[in-house]
Amino acid sequence: MNYGKNYDLGAMAILSLIHSVTKGIMAVFGYFSRSLFRKMLLALFAIITITVSTLGLYTYDHTSSDIKQREIQNMELFSSQSAANLETQMANIKSTAWNYFSDPRFQSFVQTLGSDPLAYSEFSGNFSQFVTDHSAVEFIVVTQLEGNRLIKGNLNNTDVVDFEDLKEIAVANNGRGVWVPSIAFDRRTGQEVSTLTFVQAVKNISTLSKFPIIGVLMVQLSYEYLKQWLSGLGETEGVDFLLVDAREETVRISADSSLPGKPLERRNDTEVLYVSQPLANTSWVLVGIVNVRTLLKEVNGLARDTILIGIACLLGAMLVAILLSSRILTPLKELKKGILAVEKGDYDIILPIRTKDETGYIIHRFNHMTEEIKSLIRKVYEADLVRKEAEIKALQSQINPHFLYNTLGIIDSLATLHDDDRISLISRSLAKMFRYNISAARTSTIQLELRQIELYLYIQQQRYGNRFKYTIEVEDSIYGFSIPKLLIQPLVENCFVHVFDRMSAQCELRIRGWRRSDQEIYLSVWNNGPPIAASRLAELNMLLGQDIQQRRDELPPSSIGLMNVQNRIKLLYGNEYGLTITSEQEQGTEAVIHLRKLGEEE
Repeated sequence: MNYGKNYDLGAMAILSLIHSVTKGIMAVFGYFSRSLFRKMLLALFAIITITVSTLGLYTYDHTSSDIKQREIQNMELFSSQSAANLETQMANIKSTAWNYFSDPRFQSFVQTLGSDPLAYSEFSGNFSQFVTDHSAVEFIVVTQLEGNRLIKGNLNNTDVVDFEDLKEIAVANNGRGVWVPSIAFDRRTGQEVSTLTFVQAVKNISTLSKFPIIGVLMVQLSYEYLKQWLSGLGETEGVDFLLVDAREETVRISADSSLPGKPLERRNDTEVLYVSQPLANTSWVLVGIVNVRTLLKEVNGLARDTILIGIACLLGAMLVAILLSSRILTPLKELKKGILAVEKGDYDIILPIRTKDETGYIIHRFNHMTEEIKSLIRKVYEADLVRKEAEIKALQSQINPHFLYNTLGIIDSLATLHDDDRISLISRSLAKMFRYNISAARTSTIQLELRQIELYLYIQQQRYGNRFKYTIEVEDSIYGFSIPKLLIQPLVENCFVHVFDRMSAQCELRIRGWRRSDQEIYLSVWNNGPPIAASRLAELNMLLGQDIQQRRDELPPSSIGLMNVQNRIKLLYGNEYGLTITSEQEQGTEAVIHLRKLGEEE
């Protein structure tokens, strides 16, 4: 046989089963993980189930233990009381026998049993009444050691009684009454059964004798009575009661007719409980046998009620959880739709705010975020428009810088050939300016910007001669600061275009630069020209304070340079930075640029 192949097939089947189970678990996990609603319900279900189960088990364990202990005590008490009741009847029988034992007339009756008709009639009537009054008595017998006997009660049951054996026991106890097991007759089954019989030797008590034994008194308990008594006990407490011979551990009397004569089987089972109560002055024991489930019937009912209440609580809690979670998840679902709309480019979406809790705050912030995104998009769009406008205007207002640069090179060469240094210097300065302008960089340092301005001022110096002078006062610590290229030059050009060209007096220009803190710097362009009219100055400052779109819509042609500088500053540095202009009589006009230090990423 190929055991190896069978082993491999078995291993593969186990692995396939494990794979299928794992796949199923992962599928269930994925189903719940894809929905916050399902995860919340699962979590609440688990919490409520664990809580109810824990409380139920705890209650069942402690309650069942207490009830079990209480029922055991009740059963032991009932067994003790039941045995005491039977012992009371047996004590009454023993007391009656003792009364006869000590009665001289009864002693005389026993000696002459059958010879005295009056005595025979008297005691025969007494015995009949005794059997009638005591339902537990099967019969009563008084007999001589060798001779006659008087029997009252169920005579049919006397056929199976071994009177000689009972006599011997009575004689052996020498007048002391004892209870001994004896044989009885079960009228229903026709079989011999066991019962208890009280035997006592009767003595002739006389002062002149040694109290010889003259007879025996016997009282047998009714098997039928004991059987019905045990059956009644069982019906009362739901327990099976037996009368067991403790010496032989054999069942003697039971409500179940199949048990008498069989040994008592004690099972080592936690579900079966045994209680026993010995009968005084006998070898018999009253034994109670009960199933623990019977004792815990109340607990089982409690457990059933707890389970039903737990299920009802679970269903109610799940219903409440569904209602509460829907109030939480509905805004979240709307928020999800809003996020998807934003992802598709719809920034006009406004979500309703239904609550004032955390979810309401989140939705409020989401709406605010969409507004901010729209504002940023508008700003970027406007900046792009400004940039494109500047590029178009630059292309429209300028000739090809490369062509001018090459032409200036030719002029410089011709000026050198004719020994005219001024033309050479002017052309070189202009060439450097164009070279700086056509460079690809968008930013430059303050130091390079000032060099560019100095070239420009040199050219203007040649134009104005001694009528123009300028100064540049900039702190060395800000030379390395980065600023947008050609940021200062439009302000310098405005001084010549709008001021110096119209002046016949001395023209002065001053450029200053200083820092207010580690991050903030200021650049100033001042001229000594006549002041700007108050209305015009107010108009300029109003334009400088507007946003980019408003400045573009209302911008006069004469303010293109100023507005271009302001727009570039606002877009790069923020709205708190920019250009301001002041102008006063005999104080000149000053344009001040407020900037901050740019970071490396900017």
